[in-house]
Amino acid sequence: MKRIFVILVMLVSLNASSQWVHQYTGTTSSFHHIAFINKYTGWACGDGVIMKTTNSGTNWNTQSHQATDKFLWSIFPVDSNVVYCVGYFRTILKTTNSGNNWITIRNGPWGTGPSFLTAYFLNKDTGWISGSGFTILRTLDGCNTFDSILTNPSSFIYDIRFKDAMTGIMCGITGLIKKTSNSGFNWYDVNIPLHGVLSDFYKMSVYQNNFCFLAGGDGRIFSSSDFGSNWDSVGKIQNLGQNKLYCCNFVNRYTGWAGGEFGELHKTTDGGYSWRNENTNNDQTFNAAIWFYDTLNGWAAGGGGKILNTSTGGTTSFINPISAETPSSYSLSQNYPNPFNPTTNIKFSIVNSGDVKLVVYDIQGREVQTLVNESLKPGTYEAAFDGSALNSGVYFYKLVVRHGGSSTGSFTETKKMLLIK
Repeated sequence: MKRIFVILVMLVSLNASSQWVHQYTGTTSSFHHIAFINKYTGWACGDGVIMKTTNSGTNWNTQSHQATDKFLWSIFPVDSNVVYCVGYFRTILKTTNSGNNWITIRNGPWGTGPSFLTAYFLNKDTGWISGSGFTILRTLDGCNTFDSILTNPSSFIYDIRFKDAMTGIMCGITGLIKKTSNSGFNWYDVNIPLHGVLSDFYKMSVYQNNFCFLAGGDGRIFSSSDFGSNWDSVGKIQNLGQNKLYCCNFVNRYTGWAGGEFGELHKTTDGGYSWRNENTNNDQTFNAAIWFYDTLNGWAAGGGGKILNTSTGGTTSFINPISAETPSSYSLSQNYPNPFNPTTNIKFSIVNSGDVKLVVYDIQGREVQTLVNESLKPGTYEAAFDGSALNSGVYFYKLVVRHGGSSTGSFTETKKMLLIK
C-alpha cells in the first residue's frame, strides 16, 4: 500500500507542476498584451487597465493613467523606467519612472481617429507606432514629435518590429506582411506561401533579430530565418474549429507557444512543425498575448483579467512515471519500437533528484525536440516521441542529468534511433 501511495503522489505532483497557474490580478478587464524586461518585472495592459509586477506575477498592481476608458492594446517596456503603451482612438501613454506616473502623449475622444494597436522601440527615443489608421508614426525623441508615414489603407497593422533604425517588418489582417529598409518610409511585399488562402496575423515573434514566427488566425504557422524577407509554411495547429489564433512567442528556434480564442494554448518544441495542447485546467477565455523569459518561465494574458503563469514550460505531456522505486543505477534504454513510424517510447532511470533534460537531435546535430526539461525525483520514467512531422532517417536522443548546479552533467548518455516511413 505504501508503494502505491508514493506512485500516486508522484503522479499528482507531476501533473500539478506542469499546469498553467492563474495569477491574481483583481480585475475582470480583459488584457491584450503582456511584456517583461526580465524574469521578475513586467507589465500587462488591457481594457482601461495597466498593471505591473516585480515578483514574476505573484502580485500584480494597478497603475494610474488618464486613458481608463480606452482599450489599451500594446505595451512596450524599454527598460525598468521607460515604458510605452498604446490603444484605441489615438491613445499613446508613456512613463519614465516605471509607471509611478504615466504621461498622456495623445488621448483622442472616444470613437474618433485611428486606433494604435502596436508599438516597438529600439531605445527610449526611437520607435514606431501604428494600427488601424493609414499611417505609421515614427519618433526619434521619445514621442515629443513624430514623422507621419503613409501606408496601405486596406489592412490593419497589428504588429511591427525593427532590428535596427532602418530595417523593419509589419504584419496584419488578410495576410498583410511587409518589410522596410528605410526606417518605414517605404514598405514592400515579401514572399509568404499563403497559397491563395488569406490568414490574419496579429502578433509575431522574433528571436535574435533573424528568426521570425507568425501564427495565422487559421492555425497555420510560418517561419523566416532572414528577418522576414522569405517565409516558409512549417506546420498547422489542428482541431481549432472556428477558433482563431491571436499570438505566438518563441524563446529559441524550436520552442514556442501559440494562443487564441476560447482558451486555445499550444506548444511546439520542433520549430512549429508539430504542436501539443497545453493543460490550462479547461480555461475558456481567450489568450491575447504570450511572453516567455526562457524555456520554463512564461505568461499568457487574455480575457476576463486572466494572466496565466508557468514555471515548467507548460504541459509536460511527453513524460510518464513508470516506477517511484530508486533504481540501482542511471540508465537510458533503447527506444521501442525501433525502427519506428511515427511514434516511439524512450525509458530512462535516475538515481538522485536532479535537473533532467532529454533531447532529440537530427543527424546534423540540430535539436529537433525537447522531450523532458525539468526537475525529477528518483525513479524510472518513459517519454513519448512523435516523428510524424519529420523525414525518414537516423535520429539521436541524449539524456543529461545534473545535480547541485553541475554544468557538465552527473550522467550523460546518447543513443541512436531510426524513423522509417
